[in-house]
Amino acid sequence: MKTYISPAYQHLVKEFVAALPSRFETEGTMLYNKRNVVKRFEVNGLTLVVKRYKVPLWFQRIDYTWFRPSKALRAYRFALRLKQLGIDTPEAVACVEVTRRGLFRQGFFVSTECSDPNLKCLVENDPAPDDLFEAYVCFLLEMHEKGFLHGDLNLSNILYRRQEDGSFHFTVIDTNRSHFVSHPTRCQCLKNLMRIQRNRAFSRKVVSRYAQLRGWDEEESVQFVFHQIDRYERKRRMRKISKKVIRQEK
Repeated sequence: MKTYISPAYQHLVKEFVAALPSRFETEGTMLYNKRNVVKRFEVNGLTLVVKRYKVPLWFQRIDYTWFRPSKALRAYRFALRLKQLGIDTPEAVACVEVTRRGLFRQGFFVSTECSDPNLKCLVENDPAPDDLFEAYVCFLLEMHEKGFLHGDLNLSNILYRRQEDGSFHFTVIDTNRSHFVSHPTRCQCLKNLMRIQRNRAFSRKVVSRYAQLRGWDEEESVQFVFHQIDRYERKRRMRKISKKVIRQEK
């Protein structure tokens, strides 16, 4: 087992982190339980959130052992890097990588908790608050200008709160699939916007305002993003068909 612990939390969580793989199954409060599992723990006065990533496929286990960091380690390192860029995200506390027979088996990412709501209200509330929408699009632009391309930029992965002065503060989560690019191109920025929301009307509104702020052609930008969405959905349908055929052959 490999462990990475932030020096700021070493004295508070060392014992907890060492026992985490065995404690995770029976302790903690469940927050999310699908492909990955997320739980809340109270440790020495701290409220921590632990994400246990699903066991990867055999070729991914080889990949994470020898060629690139696991999702858990990327989440830990990216959280530290985001803080340096001035983009808020729950503080990285620790990362645990469990190996079996010399190969990576499973990863855990430990962070502080952020209880702010996510931005789903922008599509669930009709009409959405104009000032929140404008602040959100400006935040997307700010992230891109700082060289951060979130790997899953849906509304669930950006949290917000209104501050005393009326402005909004945003926090990003679930960043392990992200990329850092010094000067992202127009193409890279627009591709990054394709997974914001399946609601085409909302996506059009976001991309139009984003392009307007950047001085880009609005309709051209929208059509570029929609083309990327169509390509993604076609590939996803083909994968589902392929999996179905494989199951039938078995």
